[in-house]
Amino acid sequence: MEDLDKKNRGAQGINFAKVTFFNEERKLMENKRIKLVQKWALLAFLSVGITLLHYNTEQSRYYFHVFYGELYCIPIVLAAFWFGLRGALLVSITITVFYLPFIYWHWQGLSPNALDSILSLCLYNGLALLTGALKDRDTAAREMVLQADNLAVMGRSLTAAAHDMRSPLMLIGGFARRILKKMDDHDPARLKLALIIQETEKMERMTGDMLDFSKPLALTKVRGNIDTTVRNGQAKVQEAARKKRVSVEYHPNPEPTDIKFDSLRFEQVIINLIQNAVEASPEGETVTITLSYSSPGNLVLDVADNGSGIPLAKRQKVFDPFFTTKKEGTGLGLPIVKKIIDAHGWSLHILDNNGGGTIFRINLKDGNSNDRFHE
Repeated sequence: MEDLDKKNRGAQGINFAKVTFFNEERKLMENKRIKLVQKWALLAFLSVGITLLHYNTEQSRYYFHVFYGELYCIPIVLAAFWFGLRGALLVSITITVFYLPFIYWHWQGLSPNALDSILSLCLYNGLALLTGALKDRDTAAREMVLQADNLAVMGRSLTAAAHDMRSPLMLIGGFARRILKKMDDHDPARLKLALIIQETEKMERMTGDMLDFSKPLALTKVRGNIDTTVRNGQAKVQEAARKKRVSVEYHPNPEPTDIKFDSLRFEQVIINLIQNAVEASPEGETVTITLSYSSPGNLVLDVADNGSGIPLAKRQKVFDPFFTTKKEGTGLGLPIVKKIIDAHGWSLHILDNNGGGTIFRINLKDGNSNDRFHE
């Protein structure tokens, strides 16, 4: 009875913690929504209030209208700081719509006052573009710095965890394989031991991915034929594709495809992308690899599947460490791919396949170009 009471108290404590966590999260979301509404309400109040001052002031009081026009800059700048370029443009366009009837009703031809009003509208929208773009650029820079810091911390943690896990896993796997070799074929424990070995190998691959992702990437670039590397990667995935009854077709480029790259690292990219495509494809479908020149000097590699596709909202998240939609995925395959592609100075894009599914497109630099890195 005492053990049962302890279990009940433990379960109640866990449930209480869950309820508390969800309540706190709900409160945070509610506070965020309230602040968002308050900000837009303030912007609307300022825009409408300043517009009413214009309409309720006689046209002859020119300097008052000049002052009111300058006040329009306040909601535009606030919108830029709070919501970036889109918010600033929304407010400036709204102000333009509010102010245009006033200009029309007091139009006296191309008088200095009319021209000043039109230039003011141009100024409002130009201010929105400038401040909004600067805010977006600053936000993007902050996010990149924060992401770099997070990845550095995560890399150190992954390295420590992978090293601590690797030795025990090697011992478990090694001893289990030795016991399996000596075990009788009809022994009932043989299947259980085989399952242990299978799960150990899975954990070994996971620790390998963790180490690959966490350590600095040093490339050994040598001029070579990228077609050969693609074929090697395809050959190493053929068995997994055959088991899933998915065919893998490769359409090489007839022209020479010699570029300067790290063949071992790029082969890892090919293997990961084809494996993902095979796992995403239903039985009987085909994964297509195409190497071609989109324009003179611009080499492109496409890996296309016929799966369910990747929603737009998740296309950037798939490159985040440990983000995965697969039951047995580690969430490190695509981040490693992105890391290798970025290190080469290439770019990786996710596109929709016309027949359904996804295309991972790598834009490879021409071998005759310089080695400057780019996104």
